[in-house]
Amino acid sequence: MRMYEYIIRRLILSVFVLFGVSVVTFYLARGFPGAISPWSSYINSRMTAQQIQMVIHEHGFDQPLYIQYFYWLRDVFDGNWGQAGQWANGLPVYQVFMSRFPNTVELALVGVVLTIAVGLPLGIVSAVRNNRPVDHASRVFSLTGISTPTYWFGFLLQLVFFYYFFTWGLPYLPNRGVVSDSLQGAVTPFTGIPILDGLLNGNLNYFFDAASHVVLPAVTLSFTSLGALTRLVRASMLEVLRQDYITLARSKGLLERVVIFRHALRNALIPALTVSGLLFAGLLGGAVVVEYVFSWPGVGWVSLQAVFQGDSNFLMLYSLVTAAIIVFANLIVDVLYAAVDPRIKY
Repeated sequence: MRMYEYIIRRLILSVFVLFGVSVVTFYLARGFPGAISPWSSYINSRMTAQQIQMVIHEHGFDQPLYIQYFYWLRDVFDGNWGQAGQWANGLPVYQVFMSRFPNTVELALVGVVLTIAVGLPLGIVSAVRNNRPVDHASRVFSLTGISTPTYWFGFLLQLVFFYYFFTWGLPYLPNRGVVSDSLQGAVTPFTGIPILDGLLNGNLNYFFDAASHVVLPAVTLSFTSLGALTRLVRASMLEVLRQDYITLARSKGLLERVVIFRHALRNALIPALTVSGLLFAGLLGGAVVVEYVFSWPGVGWVSLQAVFQGDSNFLMLYSLVTAAIIVFANLIVDVLYAAVDPRIKY
């Protein structure tokens, strides 16, 4: 099977996967106790009883649940995801989501870059220096990251790098938000990603301020996830380094760095690709705990507010987008497998 045929096949299967996710999400969101009536965001106090009934009938809210699904599907294909509740000032759900999604993209990108930049070389060094002091230190560091609760580590970073540094008169890192209040609206939001918008506007003050705000939440995300990547890379490298072709490469007199990076690492990268792809997909879906701890205005934090308010409209959009991100991230990872290892055929 050619690669493009495989991709087309996976895309077709993805449609059915997302359809199944939409059905399950719809029934869970509309059926759980305490959910806001889905029509409540379409009405206001100035509407008459007759107008309210017209809205309910137009969107199928007076029909059985399985019929309501098809009304909802029709509205979605028309670009109407419904209205958010009063917690979001009754704005369209899509608008609320897209206003926060770029912030989550920024946090996810920086978090994944830090995870790969630290976890990958740490796993390689740990495998090459197996059972030596650097390997023991790496394993302790990895286990600490895996076992540390995210919220606790986030609060610890805030306590040290914001509160204590501020108290001691040292340069401190911000502990909330994506940019300082004094710089809100200082740039034209070309992408909605603060760091990138600062560069595109040529506003270095805004850029460095946004970069300083993302440090603590991104470090929190990377510290609690790079442990898994480090251990996975170490295990894969140890297995590859025991293979006969590595022994043959060394017997030919190749430099050790050539053996490690050209022959061993390429074959050990496949498990790391899987973890990195799924990690990035999960973070794009919203790092709920980190966004809450650092008051980061991303989709994770907003989805938590929607849960508290029982807003089914927003939760359905959030769940579907998260599912779509994970599905396509898996597809991209599978394609990268073939690029990394030519022996893999689809």
